[in-house]
Amino acid sequence: MPKPFHRQTRLIHASRGFQPEHMEAGPVNPPVVRASTMLARDVETYERVGPYGTKGTETTKALEKALLEISSGADACLLYPTGLAAIAGVLLALTKAGDHVLLTDALYYPTRRLMKQLLAGYGVSATFFDPRADVEEIVALMRPETTVLFLESPGSDSMEVLDTPALAAAARERGIVPVIDDTWSAGWLFDPFAAGCMVSIQALTKYQCGHSDVLLGAVLATHEVAERLRAARFALGQCASGDDAWLVLRGLRTMPLRLHQHGLNGLRVAEWLLEQTDVVETVLHPAFETCPGHAIFKRDFHGPAGLFSFVLRPEFDDSAVAAFMESLELFGIGASWGGYESLILRKDMKKLRSHPWPHEGWLIRVSIGLEDPDDLIRDLEAGLARMKHVADA
Repeated sequence: MPKPFHRQTRLIHASRGFQPEHMEAGPVNPPVVRASTMLARDVETYERVGPYGTKGTETTKALEKALLEISSGADACLLYPTGLAAIAGVLLALTKAGDHVLLTDALYYPTRRLMKQLLAGYGVSATFFDPRADVEEIVALMRPETTVLFLESPGSDSMEVLDTPALAAAARERGIVPVIDDTWSAGWLFDPFAAGCMVSIQALTKYQCGHSDVLLGAVLATHEVAERLRAARFALGQCASGDDAWLVLRGLRTMPLRLHQHGLNGLRVAEWLLEQTDVVETVLHPAFETCPGHAIFKRDFHGPAGLFSFVLRPEFDDSAVAAFMESLELFGIGASWGGYESLILRKDMKKLRSHPWPHEGWLIRVSIGLEDPDDLIRDLEAGLARMKHVADA
């Protein structure tokens, strides 16, 4: 499709028109293709291509093509069964024994676990940098044996925004591959390749799917590293289900509209929480000036998503905070984000960080869904009142 069309138009039309020649008409959406065995038309094709279901079907390839269509600088897209599998696939492809990985301390916790429990045993070392440090301090941690700079911006719990263009440029100058977990922005609110990244990881489970019923991940990459990633994925037997790919492809068409509404709803709730100074110490939303990296967010992002956090005042103990969360009617207690429904979790950040965390109270992470924000505010107001009652008892 010609690039002069706007990105949203390209997204609507990408990977459509799957109409076999023997049909007089075809469906708007490509059909689901499920396959393990793939039959080649002749011996030469089989021996050259080695077709098999793990290499993808028309359905999975349609989703990969659509994701590439809305990316500014990726040359390849690879699907994985989960977002974490995508992260693991990248790190396993780009490291070997003796290598070093430099990662933000504000990352998805399973990435930290992967580095410490699996890759460390393979001889890969890791350093977690303070996401609030200056670029020069972070660059100083890069070593001759560093092969990957792993970013996540904003951090999915603490919401720090990194100067990705500056860090990616410094990594490239040293022969280090800049990788970003771009799940928060869904690959839509931020352009990782314009910022200099060579790999962008997205958990398609979130906004791309939008309905909390699929596990799927994607890696978009430039040509410099695409073949290494592709070879590792094939060697590991990682692949995606045609059914899951079809569901995400369907959800992808409406993602910009949903993401915009998630962002508006989130801002409305966050602004209300900012006023609740008797119970809330601070609101960590990258669109707020009080959030670390706000100026970078304004410069690099097209708008907010629906995921942010707030920190409760330290006088509210475990039982009071649990009473608050359990009394909510509209917020489900659950992981992930990006679905149509609102979610809430509490986090003890001191146990999740290598660097000092500046707050004493519980961090509450919320994914704001598509409910009316006034209803969400009333729900939170009642829950916070319950928390104060338990604390005063």
